[in-house]
Parts: sequence; structure tokens; C-alpha cells
Amino acid sequence: MKKIISMILLAFLFILTGCGVPFHKQLDMYMMNGQYDLADQLIDTEKANGSEYNDKNTLLYYFDKGSVTQMLGEYKLSSDFLDKADDMIDKLYTKSAVDEAGAFLSNDLNIKYTGEDFEQVMVNILKALNYMYLDDFSAARVEVKKVNNKLNLFADTYGDKAIYTDDPFARYLSGFCYEANGDINDAYIDYKKSYETYRKYSAIYGVSPPDSVKQDLLRTAAALNFTDDIEMYKKEFGTITYMTRPELEKRAEILIVVYDGMPAYKVEGLAHMPVFNVRGYSVSNIEVYAQGVTGTPFVAQDLSTMAVKNLENKNAWILLKSVARGVVKDLIKQFVPLGSLFVGEEKADTRSWRTIPARFQMIRLSLPPGDIKALVKLYSVNGIEREIPFDLKLRAGQKKVLPIYCFN
Repeated sequence: MKKIISMILLAFLFILTGCGVPFHKQLDMYMMNGQYDLADQLIDTEKANGSEYNDKNTLLYYFDKGSVTQMLGEYKLSSDFLDKADDMIDKLYTKSAVDEAGAFLSNDLNIKYTGEDFEQVMVNILKALNYMYLDDFSAARVEVKKVNNKLNLFADTYGDKAIYTDDPFARYLSGFCYEANGDINDAYIDYKKSYETYRKYSAIYGVSPPDSVKQDLLRTAAALNFTDDIEMYKKEFGTITYMTRPELEKRAEILIVVYDGMPAYKVEGLAHMPVFNVRGYSVSNIEVYAQGVTGTPFVAQDLSTMAVKNLENKNAWILLKSVARGVVKDLIKQFVPLGSLFVGEEKADTRSWRTIPARFQMIRLSLPPGDIKALVKLYSVNGIEREIPFDLKLRAGQKKVLPIYCFN
């Protein structure tokens, strides 16, 4: 019944707008209003009748379906679409000579979209989160391992110019999964890599190492009796309190993942270069209350800043290709009869994944086992408050991961 009502509302909107509202504006509206069922139907309608998801943009369809079905809580279906995206990325890694030649005489829009580097990695991060929401931490770890493989490939591809060679958010999720499965040594390794990568990227992406990562790093180091490491980190961190591993095993933990704000999207800038238009964030503060325990939120990944910085780093190569293409086009127009008929105009490739958040915020909370009533309060940048209650039944040693979507 709910699906029928949603379809009627979608049809009513279609009549009111007189077909005049662009696809992405409608999609943004549904996401900001939390109408993920309507967003899902709109994506399918566009795939069937529109041009946004043509043969060159099939990957974007899998991206958007993977995101929106996750928002609907259909985690297995979401992973199915993201699996298809991952397979397509692998197949498109070696672009066909025909596509490249066609694009060289026109623009990059004639090449099948392969995704930005961070988008390709986000496929596996979203899959890992799907498994974490389903309490399958072993499967989540497999996805994070794929992240490392992709990042190694980027490092090989860009060489000394590579800036995105590790992912602190993915490392943190991996450490959490290892700890959930009782593998403390590997958890420590990934928490350590997460901390080091946050520190490395803080100047580039603006996300400093969160205190939560420091606490997790100290706890796992203590559980492994790594006394030298503990002393080193205590000197580096200053006063950081943390719950020991034996104390934590008597309690349960929840990890709340907040999808915060609409993502940056590409537009055409000067000299037909793509640039990301940043739309900011939705959530200015988060408060969590459960059994007298409160949690401190931290920014785990700023995708909008990452998008801007990574594209700026990549644009030097895009510009070089654009200049070479311009020279070839001019030669064809001047010396080849009717050459202008076969040469397309220069355009920026403005395709991007528009159903991921601007950033991820997280709160990790240790709670007593049993029946738990938790309340999450989100405060918007405009001061508006939104309350989200959770009723949980937790056992000692359990870890539970919960998503909250806040695009407006």
C-alpha cells in the first residue's frame, strides 16, 4: 500500500511540475525530505525513460541504486547493486580504444564513466557498512580489504603525484570489525593505520585524528601489552582516558554512523575544466543519551573536501589532455576536408555520484547490556533539532552499528 501511495505522489508531482523539474533537482528534494522510496522510484523511472543513466552512465545508476536502497534498509539489495558497480569498475579499468578515440575528438563525456577515485573506494565502504548493519563483521572486513587494493592501484597509477593512498575511515571501520570478532592484534594494526592516516591527511582534507581513534588505539595496545607503544602514544596524545579491554567485554557498544549533508557535485569551470560545487553540511552538533551515558561525535570522513582536493590534484592531467585534444581538433578542422563535421565541442565531464553524503560523522558509545532506550538529537546548521529514538536489546561484548541519514 505504501508503495502505491508513493507512486501516486510521484505521478502527482510529475503533473504539477509539467515535466519541468530536472532529474537531479527532484532527486535532491526527495533525499533532503527523507523520501527515499520516491527517490528509488525516480531513479528507476529515469533509467527506463531518461538519459541520465544511458550506456555511458550505467555506473552512476548502480551507484545511486546502491545508496538509496541502503537508505531504505534493504542492505542485501544495496550490496547487490554495489557489487555490480564494483564489477563494472574492474571492467572499465582498461578503457576501450574506440571510446578513447571518440572522446579525443569530442570530450570525456563520450567515455563510459568510471568514477572518481574516492567514489570507487566508497563502493566498498558502503558495502562494508551494509554488512556491519547486518552484524556480519567478517564480510565487512573483506570489503575494507578491497579498499586497500584499490588505493594501492591509485598509488601505482599516479606515482609521486598521488595524494589519496590510504583511507582513515575505512581503516577505522576495519579496526572496529576486527575488534568485534575478537581479533585484537589486527584491530590494533588498523586503528594505528587509521590514526596515522588521519594525521597525514589533516592538512589536506581537514579532518584531524579523533579522540575515539586514540582511545581505541590505546585500549588495544594495552590488551596486547605493547608497553613501549602505550608510552609513546601517551606522550603524543596527552591526557586521554579509555576503557580497558576487560571492562569493555562486560559492556556492549553501539557505533552510530551519521550521513551528513548533500554531496558536492561537479560543474563546468574555466577552460572547460570540471570542478566540484560544495553544498556544505546539515548537522552542526549531535547529542546521544542512553542509560545516563553520553557520546561525543567526530567527523570520520569529509567526502566533499576529499572530492575537491582529489579533483584539483587530477585536473593538471585533465588540462594536459584537453590541450592536446584541442591541438588535434584544430589540425583536423584545418587540413582534413569536412573535418569540423566529425569534431565535437569541448565540454567538462561533470558526472559524479550524487547520492552519497557530504561527510560521515560517528559516535561510539559503551553501554551496559540489556534493554536500552537511546535518544539521538541532531542539531542543524540552522538550529533546528531532530530527535531519533532507538530501542535496543544488547548483550555483553556485543557491537551494534546503526545508520542515521540527514541530508537536510
